[in-house]
Amino acid sequence: MSPGTSPTRSPAPEVTIRRITDSDRDGYRALRLQALKIDPMAFGSTWSRESEYDEALWTERTHQAATSFEVSSWLAESHDGELVGMAGVFWEKGSFVVWGMWVDPRSRGTGIGGRLLDELLRWTATAHPEAAVRLSVNPTQSAAVNLYLARGFRPTGGVEPLGHTPGAVVEDMARPPGGSRTSG
Repeated sequence: MSPGTSPTRSPAPEVTIRRITDSDRDGYRALRLQALKIDPMAFGSTWSRESEYDEALWTERTHQAATSFEVSSWLAESHDGELVGMAGVFWEKGSFVVWGMWVDPRSRGTGIGGRLLDELLRWTATAHPEAAVRLSVNPTQSAAVNLYLARGFRPTGGVEPLGHTPGAVVEDMARPPGGSRTSG
């Protein structure tokens, strides 16, 4: 490859976006821990903390995300059964909060993140159509910021420290009830 050129990206992998099920516990745990290890600045938690969680906590977390109307998690699963992405949401103080959004680096740039977020937003609009959706994002993660902006999220002006990394911050964004994608 000559200087200044970028590698050609492989075609988008065939994936299914679906709500997590109880049987996803082990795969979800592995995916979540992989995400925390690869992209620690994207999360408010750490690999060292969550790798210590016992089986009962993972079982409860998965079950709640599979069955609740106030908590939900979505997975991107390749045609061969590999989990390559995730996104979650929970209900807090009258609105939903997005958390745990992540796509495996090998699958980035293929639209999986947008598909995960779109499915999650459809679910929130059905579960509580009157609710806004909020999130916190590390502003250095420009792809994530751009995805959220494209889906109607806007900065609120709130900024908080990223507790596990001195000097790093997350910025708050919100999407009003019935919010939609921006044009262009």
